[in-house]
Formats: sequence, C-alpha cells, structure tokens
Amino acid sequence: DHARTLTFALADGAVPSNGGRGYVLRRILRRATRYGQQILKCEPGFFAKLVPVVVETFGEAYPELVKNQANIIEIVEEEEQSFSTMLDRGIKYFDEEVKVDDSTDSKVVAGDKAFYLYDTLGFPIDLTELMAEEAGMTVDADGFRAEMESQKQRSRDARSAAKGLAAGE
Repeated sequence: DHARTLTFALADGAVPSNGGRGYVLRRILRRATRYGQQILKCEPGFFAKLVPVVVETFGEAYPELVKNQANIIEIVEEEEQSFSTMLDRGIKYFDEEVKVDDSTDSKVVAGDKAFYLYDTLGFPIDLTELMAEEAGMTVDADGFRAEMESQKQRSRDARSAAKGLAAGE
C-alpha cells in the first residue's frame, strides 16, 4: 500500500517535502523504510525496487505511471538514501541509550532522549513513538514538548543577543 500510494502521488507530480501533502508522502516513505529495514531486515534501497512492481501492476490502466517511472524511482531512491543514514543512527541510539537504560526500569522514553533523537539526529518523533510502542514503551510527550520549548527559547535568546550585538556595532 505504501509503495502504491507513493508511486501514484509522485506520478501525479507531488514530491516529498517538509510541509503539506509532501510531508505526508515523506512520512509514508520513512515509515515503510524503517519497518522494512528494522523489522523485515531489508537492505537499504529496497523501497525503490517496489516502484516497478506497482508500475507493472497498474501501468496499463494508468499510463502516467509508465511515463514517469524513472523519475519516481529517482525521487524514492534519493529520499530513501537520505533517510537511511539518519535511520541507522536513530535506531542505534534508541537501542543503546533508550531501550537499555539501566538507570531506570521505566517503560517510558524520557523526553530529553526523545528530543535528542529529534533535534540532534533528525529522527521524527512519530517514529520514536512507533519504536517505543513496539518495545512496549511510551514516550514522555510532555517532557519532549518541554525540551522543544526550551530549545525554541534558547534560539530566541540567541537571535536577540545577535541583534543586540549588531545594533551596538
């Protein structure tokens, strides 16, 4: 379903991005990629190999799939490649620092660890929540939001300080 959704959307001219329907496409691809690599043990790049199967299955009825196949594969390969590196780092951190946290018997991913995955490693919070659920854990969403707000405040303070320095020159 994920491969079919992406293939049709990309054939229609949509592209993965950080906003709107493009972000929905990016999340679909990332969830499928994470599941394939982590759970099914597929090699990185497996998802792009599903595009020709979708095109073969639906191409006769939807000729735009055949026409745009090379472009669709290229987009999926680029997205998958950029996500794979981040995914590997995020899974490693989650397995080593979150699941194996001997300092607590808690089944809760601490907000600061979820935020580190998000802010430093670029790991989407929805994937952290999904991995936590699969490990029988939950994410401290309030702690995550507090860390996010703290980061935003630090950023605002730094901008104000920079404006003050620029004004004093």
